Amino acid sequence: MNDNIRDNGDHIAVVDYSSGGRYSFVDVGRSVHRAALHLQQCGVRSGRHVVVTLPLGIDLVAYCHGALLLGAVPSFLDPNQPAEALAQCLATLDPSVWVCRSRQVPENVYGGTLCVPGAVTRDIPVGIADIPGRQWNTTDTVLLLYTSGTTGVPKGVPWTSRELASQIRYYRCEEITSELCLFPHLALVALAMGRRVVLPDLATLAPAHLDIATLYQQLTESGSDYVFASPLVWHRLIEHMSHHGLAPPRLRRVATAGSAIGSRLIETMQRALAPTDVVIPYASTEALMPITLIGADDHIHYSESGTWSGKGTPLGRAAPETQVAIIEPDLDITSFDVAVHSLPPESPGEIIVTGTRVTHTYFHRPEAERESKLTDTCTGEIWHRTGDYGYMDVEGRLWYLCRKKNVIDSHHGPLYPDALEQMWNLVTGFPLSGVVYLEDLDRIFYAFPDEQDPAAIDLETMAILADRLRIPHPTPLQLYGPLPTDPRHNSKIDRAELQTMVTKLVDSEEL
Repeated sequence: MNDNIRDNGDHIAVVDYSSGGRYSFVDVGRSVHRAALHLQQCGVRSGRHVVVTLPLGIDLVAYCHGALLLGAVPSFLDPNQPAEALAQCLATLDPSVWVCRSRQVPENVYGGTLCVPGAVTRDIPVGIADIPGRQWNTTDTVLLLYTSGTTGVPKGVPWTSRELASQIRYYRCEEITSELCLFPHLALVALAMGRRVVLPDLATLAPAHLDIATLYQQLTESGSDYVFASPLVWHRLIEHMSHHGLAPPRLRRVATAGSAIGSRLIETMQRALAPTDVVIPYASTEALMPITLIGADDHIHYSESGTWSGKGTPLGRAAPETQVAIIEPDLDITSFDVAVHSLPPESPGEIIVTGTRVTHTYFHRPEAERESKLTDTCTGEIWHRTGDYGYMDVEGRLWYLCRKKNVIDSHHGPLYPDALEQMWNLVTGFPLSGVVYLEDLDRIFYAFPDEQDPAAIDLETMAILADRLRIPHPTPLQLYGPLPTDPRHNSKIDRAELQTMVTKLVDSEEL
């Protein structure tokens, strides 16, 4: 931050739509120091964790950097998760302070100090002489993020300056000078790169309920060069533009990730946002973007053969400073050697990754580390088990099939629901569907939400594709509402709930 203040002090650093303010790096520096003193008054000390659940805005930037100035670690929790899971996270984290808006924190899960941003009367200089510093090492945690918790209690993932510096090296680009950010951690990284950070006045936790008209307006007005958003957000934004006859915002590059992404969406993004460059990174909370990266043209090209044949979604080649391999999903050994235990090309298994953007630990979760981290006995490298199922093709490209936990053991061999959904979605044009296999009936159901038109179903073509894979022909099933999805991304299918829904429909309607 001090480097940016020194070199680009008068340049606009943050455009905050919630406050209507435009802040130079010097202005941001003053806000950071005010926030640091406020946190100090609330009891924040070096080495402690500070939960931050502020909406996007200048206060979020100021209080995260203010915590870092004091030597504390900003920690991002989802305050809307179930109270029991939230309480367990807080008990392990033991934060000294929670920075939030008033009345945001449930009293029954946190009894500590709340820090609510407000007016600070003292005039704070740009310098840091009145704030004790901390010598940070590359292995020190500088941010703590939590997984979505779809498989249990969310896990805290420490991000060190090692991983963040690698991400900054990868994404720093002279062509990209401004970024509209829908995620807090992306705003902090973009600011560290010296970009102008645009923070929309939006509630961004649930993409399905995002005010898409406001997003379009602020994206267009801001003149941003780059945006990363979930597939659902891009789908909704393009539908909004099409419905209202709106011109595309002038962007240099956009990215999307977060679930298996169909080539139909990528084609639509290319067409609707032209001449914007469209890229698809692959990453996770434990492995910062990008593990792999694929451009729109390649994604569409390889989907035409692979995805149409039920071979999954192309993810591209490993990005610089990362390595990718495939191992047996049930591999359980104490002596791991990636050269020995990697599967050959075209062999499906669990995707593992290593490199400078891959985290090494979980916060106070040694059992999770034992399950998810492998140390190569020959090189000492730590590999992360992603929990994703996929394979490498003969040319070194990574393909995604589904989550490891969702592989279906059928009478016809393993079924990969995400791969089947993407294959049949290319026939129907549906952005989201859900495949369910009922073992007792030996039938596959292709479930889709009530908003989709059943006339798009081409049973003959879908059956031909099934025959090529030697699996049962799909039975289309229109639900009486939307597909059940996760509350965080609104695009990851809740497969247990979908299985229950389909079973009840089949039993009640005698399908």
